[in-house]
Amino acid sequence: MPRHPYSKYHFICCVLCALLLPSQALAQDPAGSVKNVTGEAQVIRAGAAPTPLKPGDRVFEKDVLTTGKGASLGLVLRDNSTLALGPGSRLVVERFLFEPEKGGLAQVLRLSRGSMAAVSGEIVKLNPEVAKVETPLYSIGIRGTHFLLNMEPGHETAEEKAQAVADAPTPKEGAK
Repeated sequence: MPRHPYSKYHFICCVLCALLLPSQALAQDPAGSVKNVTGEAQVIRAGAAPTPLKPGDRVFEKDVLTTGKGASLGLVLRDNSTLALGPGSRLVVERFLFEPEKGGLAQVLRLSRGSMAAVSGEIVKLNPEVAKVETPLYSIGIRGTHFLLNMEPGHETAEEKAQAVADAPTPKEGAK
């Protein structure tokens, strides 16, 4: 049976498209996933508009997670750490690496406003020196298993204040 004259070109185009299309999943492993959401919570990724979060959504390194008034967000990281963000929170997953078989461990979170309760996971058990939470005032090394942080308003850096304005939800049309 004769070959279709375009089959070779079709194959080449498909291969090129597959190689050129960006894929978050191929670019990096997720840091964790959303366990639960109450109220309004969103993720901001580089070069993208804020996206509402829902249970099951994956969270990646460099993601900016925010919660609205009266909202909360529960996360489970790949090392089985659990995080709970309270209302009006902003957390950046600065660095997350969980490859214990290769000795690759890192967990750096930055809470610039709001509150966060956490239970540490495998990273702290294997190497507590590589786990920390940064705030505008302090950098906290995590050595234990449970902790709670509450950032009072007014301690954000100028960059974080500008980002908070950019992150704020826009009023819905007709709302007063």
